[in-house]
Amino acid sequence: MALSALGIQYFLLILTLVKGDHDIFDGIDTDLNYFNRLQANLTWQALTGSGKFDLEMMAQIGEAQIKWKNEKCSMLNEMLEEKNNSIDQEDRRKFFIFCRGPTYTAAQARDMSVLLKELQSLYVDSRLCRGPHLPCYSAEPDLERLFAGSRDQAELLWAWHAWRDRVAPARPLYRQLVAVQNVAARNQGYHDIGECWREELEMPHLPQIVEQLYDDVRPLFNMLHAYVRHRLSLVYGRDVVSPTKPIPAHLLGNLWAQNWDNIMDVVAPYLASKFDLDRVMRDDRKWSVLDMARRAEDFYASMGLPLMADKFWSHSVLENSNGRQCHGTAANMFDNDDYRILMCAEPSMEDFYVLHHELGHIQYYMAYKNQPAIFQDAANSAFHESIGDAVMYGVMTPGHLERLGLITSAEDPDLDIYLLLRSALNKLPQLGFGLALEQWRWITQSSKKAEGYWNGLWWQLRQLHQGIQPPSLRSDPLYFDPAAKFHIIDNTPYIRYVVGGFLQMQRFEALCENSKQKACDDPLPLHRCDIYNSTAAGDRLRKMMSLGSSRHWSDALNYLTNGKNNKISSAAILNYYKPLAVWLKQQIEKLSIPVGW
Repeated sequence: MALSALGIQYFLLILTLVKGDHDIFDGIDTDLNYFNRLQANLTWQALTGSGKFDLEMMAQIGEAQIKWKNEKCSMLNEMLEEKNNSIDQEDRRKFFIFCRGPTYTAAQARDMSVLLKELQSLYVDSRLCRGPHLPCYSAEPDLERLFAGSRDQAELLWAWHAWRDRVAPARPLYRQLVAVQNVAARNQGYHDIGECWREELEMPHLPQIVEQLYDDVRPLFNMLHAYVRHRLSLVYGRDVVSPTKPIPAHLLGNLWAQNWDNIMDVVAPYLASKFDLDRVMRDDRKWSVLDMARRAEDFYASMGLPLMADKFWSHSVLENSNGRQCHGTAANMFDNDDYRILMCAEPSMEDFYVLHHELGHIQYYMAYKNQPAIFQDAANSAFHESIGDAVMYGVMTPGHLERLGLITSAEDPDLDIYLLLRSALNKLPQLGFGLALEQWRWITQSSKKAEGYWNGLWWQLRQLHQGIQPPSLRSDPLYFDPAAKFHIIDNTPYIRYVVGGFLQMQRFEALCENSKQKACDDPLPLHRCDIYNSTAAGDRLRKMMSLGSSRHWSDALNYLTNGKNNKISSAAILNYYKPLAVWLKQQIEKLSIPVGW
């Protein structure tokens, strides 16, 4: 949909309250869909640099939507009070979803727009240059790729410090952002904005639940951490990586140390050399980014899920052609099946994963498109994040990798440990990273720690949950290291990724059971469950996604698992990695590797 300033202004002028109880939600759906289109188009322009991004127009739309929502929710509150007993469950859920969250004034909405634009510009527009005649780097994808491929400690140390120094000015902007959001949250009766965010997942006692889930997998993570630290100490020396202390964060193959699979060549050099999937993809198979995208689409299609429309391929940005920084994003344009991806991809297993992840979002968009606009979302945000990741477990099975031509034999005796170790390096550190990030944010949002302690608190939590430390002292008055992560800058809640980390494995286990492979029982271990071509699994997944947010997440999970489970659990993760846990324990005992920090 082409944006017309005149058309937008006309729409904002004609927004009026819908009269009568019967059709109030019909009116809300019509208006909400239009607002969604406007926001989607302006956001796409901002992310891609296409067209002329108009911050003032974005602010005007934000203010109008806030005013419109406040008026509608006031009407709905009156309706609920007057006709409480005659309102059905569907309308009650619409009311809950539509009216929950903070209540902004027009001025606060404008302040939010300005602050977010400043924060995003600081992240997206920053470039690091090491010196004259040397390349300059954006964070995503340039620094990401540097950390993935470099084993030069001096280079990694420079990049690690330089990026965090560059984003440190975000600190006062973040402080202002939290203040504005907290006022809006208290307008609606919440203690702070963190309480609003937690409510979205509809999981009472969420902080305690995620802490317990992570405690369940801590023994497995601690063994993985010990083995990784042992290998890093051998490569870089005990003076750089102590065999008993937290691991320096710059040596883990990732700009944020949130996943560690890029250092497979350090952790398991023989296996990494024997199964160099990136090299096979790039050099032997000569896949392009488009090839990767088509193969990702094919996996979903094999399960009976829809192909991408032509406009997806014409509108998506899969490669970085203008040197612009980009964070992988799936966009629902809310306009006649217009769905898009923004990526700066290159042929690699990491970007192959991201493509499946983003296509998972788009499959969800397509599945719930016939729901009312209020219900055009996932059961909760963790559900949205876990679709593509659940499918990716199926992609990374020996059978499918052989089908893709990335390995020569699915029966190679070394293959299982390679795949499980690579997966664990990717998945397990992310759980601790996400928990640390969101616990830090909850504390700062609740004003339980003075600003002078923010950076110290960040590293305390990173050490507690991930066993890592900064490579140098980080003085609180000078630094704001959380801003090195896009989701802090973009004000995106992160606990969804932690919950999603457990949920995705439950989903994969359920898909395996629906595919009739009986992955949870002998003789087929879960990590070998190949769901490619399983239309039975795809049909159940599609029907669950088609519910959108019209049902509580526990109902959706219960449907997917054939009535066996309606709670988030760690059991599937522990089942999946059971062979790896045995292997790690053997290595630790054989090599007398210290565990813990």
